[in-house]
Amino acid sequence: MLALARIRFLLPRPIRIAARAMNTKSEMTRLFHNITRSALGRHRVKLFRWHRALRDLSRLARADVAFVSHAKAGRTWVRVMISRLYQKKYYLVDSEIIEHDNFYAKCSSIPIFLFSMGNYIADIRPIKGENSPFQKKKLIFLARHPADTAVSYYFQLCGRTNPDRLDIKRLPANLSGTPIHDFMSNPDYGLPSVIRYMNRWAETLRSHPQHLLLRYEDMRAHPEAELKRIGAFLGESFTQNELDEAIEFASFNKLKEKERANYFGNSRLQARDLNNPESFKVRRGKVGGFRDYFNDVEITWIEHLVDKELTHIYGYMRGAGSFARDTP
Repeated sequence: MLALARIRFLLPRPIRIAARAMNTKSEMTRLFHNITRSALGRHRVKLFRWHRALRDLSRLARADVAFVSHAKAGRTWVRVMISRLYQKKYYLVDSEIIEHDNFYAKCSSIPIFLFSMGNYIADIRPIKGENSPFQKKKLIFLARHPADTAVSYYFQLCGRTNPDRLDIKRLPANLSGTPIHDFMSNPDYGLPSVIRYMNRWAETLRSHPQHLLLRYEDMRAHPEAELKRIGAFLGESFTQNELDEAIEFASFNKLKEKERANYFGNSRLQARDLNNPESFKVRRGKVGGFRDYFNDVEITWIEHLVDKELTHIYGYMRGAGSFARDTP
C-alpha cells in the first residue's frame, strides 16, 4: 500500500519486517490501519478525513466537471456509460473507466472529472454559495430514491467496505451484524442521513449557475434521452451508434458479467465474493427494490419519512408511480 510505504521508514524494525513478509494488499492495509489507529488514537479519523478533503479539493480545482451523488445512487454505472461514450468517440481502450484526468491525458477534448460524494470537502468547505469550490465548476448531481440508496448502501458497507475504514466513514465497527431495518432507521447513517444529504445538495443546486440534475430512475427508464442531456451539458454531441453502444455496454447483465470477470481491473468494479450476489458492486439495480426487504408497516414508515422530510424537487413523493419522468 502506497501510504504504508511512505511511512515504513519511520516504523520500528519488527513492524518493518512484518510488513515485508506480507504478500497481499489486504494484509498491508490492515497493518497500516492498525498502526495509525494505535499511533493517532482519536485524531485518526479527523486526520484521514482532512487528508481526503485536501485530495478531493486538489482534484476539484483541476476538474471541469464535478459529478456528485450519495454512495450507491448509481454513480459508477453512469460513469461507465460516460466512459463508453468517450471510448467510442475518441477510440480509447474499452477496459478503462474515467477516474479523474486519465481520459484527458489521452485526449484533451475530454473534460477532467471529479466523481465524488462531496462529503470530505463538505467537512472543511461550504458546498453552496460564492465561497463553494463547486460554484465555478459544471455540476452534475445524480439523485436516487433515498430508500433504494440506503438499502444499497447497507449491502455495500456490509459486503464490500473494508471494516478497518468504517471509523473513517464515521460508522460503527460492528455494522455487518446490524439488521437492515435497524440500519435503515438509524439517524446517523441510515435513511434519515441520506435524506439530509439530498436536502443539502438540493440547496446547492438552487443557487448553482451551471448544474444538471439527473435521477437514477430516469436513467433506467430513458437512458438514451438522459445520456443526450448529459452530452448537451458537457458540450458533446454523441452519435446514435455511440449512445446505443454505451447503453448496451453498461446494461445490468453485461456489467455484472464484467464485474465477475474483473474486466476493468479496478477495485471499484470488482466482486468481493463471487458466491454472494449481495457483495457485488452491480447488485440489483431495481427501482423501488427497497420494498423487498421490509414489511408493510416498515414500508409505510419509510414512505412517510420521505414524504415529510425530503425536498420535493426530486419528485419522490408517494403517488409518483415509478418515479421516472416521461421521455423528454
